Amino acid sequence: MKNLLAGALLLGLARAASAQVAAWGQCGGQGWTGETTCIPGWSQCLPGSATTTSASSPISSTSPGTISASIPRATLTEITNFGSNPTGVRVWIYVPQNLAPNPPIVVGIHWCTGTANAFYTATGYGSLADQKGFIVIYPQTPNSDGCWDVHSTETLTHNAGGDSLGIVSAVRWTITNVNANASKVFATGSGSGAMRTNVLIGAYPDVFAAGSAVAGVPFACFEGTSRWSSECSTGNLIKTPQEWGDRVRAAYPGYTGVRPKMQFWHGTADEILNYNNFGEEVKQWTNVSGVSTTPTNTVANYPLSGWTRYDYGPNVMGISAAGVTHDIAYQSNLILGWFGL
Repeated sequence: MKNLLAGALLLGLARAASAQVAAWGQCGGQGWTGETTCIPGWSQCLPGSATTTSASSPISSTSPGTISASIPRATLTEITNFGSNPTGVRVWIYVPQNLAPNPPIVVGIHWCTGTANAFYTATGYGSLADQKGFIVIYPQTPNSDGCWDVHSTETLTHNAGGDSLGIVSAVRWTITNVNANASKVFATGSGSGAMRTNVLIGAYPDVFAAGSAVAGVPFACFEGTSRWSSECSTGNLIKTPQEWGDRVRAAYPGYTGVRPKMQFWHGTADEILNYNNFGEEVKQWTNVSGVSTTPTNTVANYPLSGWTRYDYGPNVMGISAAGVTHDIAYQSNLILGWFGL
């Protein structure tokens, strides 16, 4: 598994625009200037812990229904004691200076071996939050390999535990303590964070209104006892739309509410998570939404030359990037547009 995960750490050159940055930023993201540390036996470099922005001590929860005056504005701040967190996920929050009334929440989820600070730096969501007034939650994996648990029964099941529940607990805490809008909670991530996004959208349709996954795999594609699935990563796990959809529905038995919107991006030359997974995501989320796998609209060269957008009604969208590897450019502004922000 180590070799497979190590391969997932191949990094491309950073893109020029902050809203169009590589999902796998070198040493923590585009423009990274902090310290780096290297893990023995691995080729990648990671951001040094000293560069993570936070308050002098983590912020604990306050009384329900109040805005915590102890959360600094326009500062990446770690919070703790935010509810059930069985695996020990760490969480940072960014509350902009000009916070919108009843603000939306965007959960931004880092790639394998990334950090909360790295995703904050690479995507520019902090500055975008300053412009638009939404809150950003940046979870950080507790797992020693730096990747998210997207395989366990607990994490794939509603309110059952795993990394999923820790993230959702932070969302619920924010809704209560920062008076956030429970109907406007969104999830997005790249690589392992995209896989985590698929899991959150599948297991917690009552919490999230929409998701955007950049270079990921379908919900439960990695399901099993091992943290890494070669069958899924190589694009050899093939199911029917009904089978994929049934697996999502089984994550929260009895749920009859509205299903979240889902958007996914994938490069046709992805060497880490095979492009076949794009087609499997199409099958899964169209079935969950009750629509055909045949696009209702196709847009060429969106948003870049050689990329193609496929709409499957208003609630499912796939973007295929011709010739692009796993290092696909992350489109922050367009993802926020998908969220309606």
